[in-house]
Amino acid sequence: MQTPCDILVIDDDRSIVELITEVLTDEGYTVRASLTGAGARLLIAEHCPDLVLLDLHMPGENGKMVARDLRNDGLVDLPIILMTADAHATGELSMEEIDSYLPKPFDIDDLVDCVARHIRRECSVKNKAPGVFQRALPLTPSAF
Repeated sequence: MQTPCDILVIDDDRSIVELITEVLTDEGYTVRASLTGAGARLLIAEHCPDLVLLDLHMPGENGKMVARDLRNDGLVDLPIILMTADAHATGELSMEEIDSYLPKPFDIDDLVDCVARHIRRECSVKNKAPGVFQRALPLTPSAF
């Protein structure tokens, strides 16, 4: 039995979150969303997604900060797709911090293709080895 892949959308624009959620749910993905970086961290702590769609420009904690924190927290294999309307933003983060850019406004087919391209490997591993945790967890002395 195939487990749906989990996608986390982080964007402060509720209309974009609703559009992405509807489109990707129709494609068979399980989608959760947060309007803030702090809310996203709570969702990730409950259940780590298979892919993150992350807006660059958000009030407070922006997408750069969230992406860097996720990588620093040990989620190095988590695909992160940065969404932005800022054409100059592509130089702001390295490919070690994010996996791809999705320019806003985006075509729905481009969104679906970009997600499918980056999630294919993650979900095939998840579906072949159920019950096996595939992400690195940060280990601290307090974790023992």
